[in-house]
Amino acid sequence: MLRLIVQKIIFIIIVLITIIFFMHMGMRMLNNSDAPEPSYDLVRFGQLAWSDTRAYLTNLSQGDLGSVRMNGVTEPISKIVIEGYVNSLGLLLLALGIATVLGLLAGTTMALTRHKRLITILLALTLVGMSLPAFFGGLLLQRAEIWYVAQGNKPLVKMAGFGWDYQHMLLPVIVLTARPLAQLTRTAFIALKRVLEEDFILTAYSKGLTTFGVVNGHALKNIAIPFLTSIGVSLRFSLSVLPIVEFFFVWPGMGLRMLQSINLRLTTVAVTLALAIGVTFLLLNMFLDIAYWLIDPRIREKAS
Repeated sequence: MLRLIVQKIIFIIIVLITIIFFMHMGMRMLNNSDAPEPSYDLVRFGQLAWSDTRAYLTNLSQGDLGSVRMNGVTEPISKIVIEGYVNSLGLLLLALGIATVLGLLAGTTMALTRHKRLITILLALTLVGMSLPAFFGGLLLQRAEIWYVAQGNKPLVKMAGFGWDYQHMLLPVIVLTARPLAQLTRTAFIALKRVLEEDFILTAYSKGLTTFGVVNGHALKNIAIPFLTSIGVSLRFSLSVLPIVEFFFVWPGMGLRMLQSINLRLTTVAVTLALAIGVTFLLLNMFLDIAYWLIDPRIREKAS
């Protein structure tokens, strides 16, 4: 176990340094977009990016990344990143929590029902949910709210802006919940349907256990690995579409702040936000690997 954690930490450090390097290189090359004579000397850009990377790591080790002026206010970069991270994490955890609970309930219900037509309809809806682009979902919700207000009604929710209340959070949470909910529902249904056909489930029923007892006591624990994997994939997807969702709904999180910092050429802010997202990705992968090791004894046997 300790060896696994050490290997993961070394891998994380290498990947994070790579992220810092390529972000600096990308920001350097971004100047080509408005330069009178663009340069494509990758060797020179690479040398400059490596110099920037070393300077950034030095400042990061000292805990001082400096201050920048963003949205008319001069603030420490650390404060901008922390506030953006907290704002994004609030949306992500709420959306993923809702998707996890509803997905598990829906998938379990589908696995237990005998109405094949209903299962077909729900599976078709999960495919739609997994295929619907985040920007299109956000656009549909905004258009629906505009149409509702145009009928002479009061607004149901806020279409943009920040606030820890349902009026500000409802639309972005719905967009971030849609695909994870569809994927988790589908995963729970397929995995549980397969487990319910196993011999040990039939044996549990033969002992007189109720459906709730069989599912809760025997079946659900056997879908932990695929369901946990699906949660990890859903969180990665949500992180990847975060800039789009936050841009649509003007939510001041990591995604929107990164887009603003790139547009304003605030290299240190963009690099730090990319680093924060990268850390989240990598720590999630490490925690999933540890969870697999704890849940599945076969993985522990292979590692020993």
